[in-house]
Amino acid sequence: MTHSIAPAQAWSTVAPAWDVNADYVDDHSIPATDRLLARVAVRPGDRILELAAGPGTLSAVWSRLAGPGGRIVVSDVAPGMVAVAARRAAALGNVETAVVDASDIGWPDATFDVVASRMGLMFTPDPAAALAEIFRVLGPGGRMGALTWGGVEHNPWMTCVGMAAMAAGLLAGDPPTGPGGIFSLGDPARLELLARGAGFADVTVETIAVMFHAESVDAHIDRVSALAGPLAAVLRAAAPDQRAAFRRTASDLVAPYVTNGGVDVPGLAILTSGRR
Repeated sequence: MTHSIAPAQAWSTVAPAWDVNADYVDDHSIPATDRLLARVAVRPGDRILELAAGPGTLSAVWSRLAGPGGRIVVSDVAPGMVAVAARRAAALGNVETAVVDASDIGWPDATFDVVASRMGLMFTPDPAAALAEIFRVLGPGGRMGALTWGGVEHNPWMTCVGMAAMAAGLLAGDPPTGPGGIFSLGDPARLELLARGAGFADVTVETIAVMFHAESVDAHIDRVSALAGPLAAVLRAAAPDQRAAFRRTASDLVAPYVTNGGVDVPGLAILTSGRR
């Protein structure tokens, strides 16, 4: 898929939507987040870097787990997201925020004990470089955990909306499985190779089912559209007939997931973890 707005700018633009929908995003990701936290096993006093943290909703969790002797840096490549995260973490004395590119982290070697990322590593054009940077900034025994989305075929929560956008002429090109695409790291075997290639030991790659619940078909489409940086940008610029066509197709694609309680659209996350 192609779009005309730089990734960092696109994600900054949707930062207010992520702020408003933070509880929704966290609720559907509870099983995956719990597994991530278990894998990185934060200890009191740990130095933690969260990459691609979006609005920073894990800040309070990191703060509690690391305790007053810990240091947490909550970061994102999008300044708009970092501004939201800074506001949310303002009362947490051991949490700071920063604009950080995962492919060029910037801190000296062995600065952190834990580096974690929820659904951000796949957006880096060169994940091997990003994992090498993560390895570099971890101290001996440091732990890494990164959540990414599984293959495109396992994530109709997003593909229903993305395919509708392509059908309406809002997005062009191939499905986003190439470098920097949302499904670019959907192969567990490749993730294991990348993590081992960066130097990590005790590499584990596991899949975790997630479920996106919404009150209605329209609510699901609205939320996914508002939270997807590149898609949100093109929808704002689209002609009314394109938006209408998009809505019709997306509604048809989401319809099979309607339940008595609203809509439940499945997804699949992948957790890659390792130790320095």
